Amino acid sequence: MSLLLAHPAPGVAIVAFGRSGPRLTCRTEPDAHRVTVHDASGRLRVAFGGRGHGPGALDTPLDLTFVQPAFPGEHLPAYSPDALWLAVADYGNRRLQVFELDGAPVGSVTLDDEPGLGGPCALTWRSPVLDVQGVEGARTSLYLSAALLCGTARPDPMTRPRRAWWPACLRVN
Repeated sequence: MSLLLAHPAPGVAIVAFGRSGPRLTCRTEPDAHRVTVHDASGRLRVAFGGRGHGPGALDTPLDLTFVQPAFPGEHLPAYSPDALWLAVADYGNRRLQVFELDGAPVGSVTLDDEPGLGGPCALTWRSPVLDVQGVEGARTSLYLSAALLCGTARPDPMTRPRRAWWPACLRVN
């Protein structure tokens, strides 16, 4: 089995777990300050975010993409939902946030120190680097694993309990 990733339009990312396996479509909703995840039949599986500045909260998310950062010594199954995260361009908060597929926050990287970048509005994953484009066209590249390890304040796991929705919707026969 393989992961098939697509980023067909700004604010839309699609993952298929194998050619005939389950498929998820993730979308940003800038006006609602959230991200939604739908299955192949269009059913809403999870929505997360909400206007705010804390871990997991969003302010005008404009783009998202799937990422697979590698950490030395970590060996995850290459084709499971555990090996895949969702990076979100959190424009209003001028940061990049990373989430698990169930919406649990993994971490964030503040982009205030990037001169001329402003709020992030476009993301492109080129493993192991995440390219971030700002509103005025300025760009920066982040080695995502290092950026998360160095710049992330880990959220308290008790503030948002993990949901176990994905095993049922991503079961592969």
